[in-house]
Amino acid sequence: MWKEEIKDVFWTNHNFLDDEYIDNVLKYSQQHSLVEVEQKDTHYEAYADLLRSRPEFTYPLLSKLNEQYQILFNKKTQTTGMSSLQIVKKRFVPNKSFYKPHKELPTIYGECVFMFYLTDEIDGDLVIPEFNYRITPKRNLCVIMSTGYTHLVEKCSGERQVITGWSFAPHNRLTKELRKNYDKL
Repeated sequence: MWKEEIKDVFWTNHNFLDDEYIDNVLKYSQQHSLVEVEQKDTHYEAYADLLRSRPEFTYPLLSKLNEQYQILFNKKTQTTGMSSLQIVKKRFVPNKSFYKPHKELPTIYGECVFMFYLTDEIDGDLVIPEFNYRITPKRNLCVIMSTGYTHLVEKCSGERQVITGWSFAPHNRLTKELRKNYDKL
C-alpha cells in the first residue's frame, strides 16, 4: 500500500513485490558484469544485464508502478522497449559510492523517478534536505519521487542494490550525454 510521505513529492510502498521476484532479480544480475558510473556528483556501479529487456522482471515491476502512476500523474509508462535511463539495476561500492546533492529537471527526466530497493541497509539514506526527510533503503521498499527536488544519497556500508529509473524520460537515448557509461547498460 502506498503512503504519501511528502505531499505531491514522495511516496513509499514497504511491501511492493514478492520475495521470489527480488531473489530472481538478484540471482540474474550476479551473472552479469558491472559498469562503473562516475561523474562529478556521483559514483556507483550498474549491471550490464539488460534487465530492461526481460519481461519477467520489467512487467511485474512496471505494471505495479503504473497503478500508482495512473493515480499520481494520470498516465502510465510503457512496460517494454525501455532505455537504460528509464530502468536500470544499480549497486553501491560499499563505503565509496554516493550521490552529492542534485536534482533532475522534469523537462529532461519526466515527472518522477522510482527506486525499488532489493537489499536491507543500515545506512545509505536517501535525503531530501528541503523537507528534512530521509529514508534508509530496505528490501522490498519502493519509492516514487517527483523530479525537480534537490536530494542526495549518503555513503553506504552495504551494496544498496536497487532497480531505478525515470519512467517518463524521453525514450531517445540521451544517456550518452547525461550519464557516463549508461550507453553500455
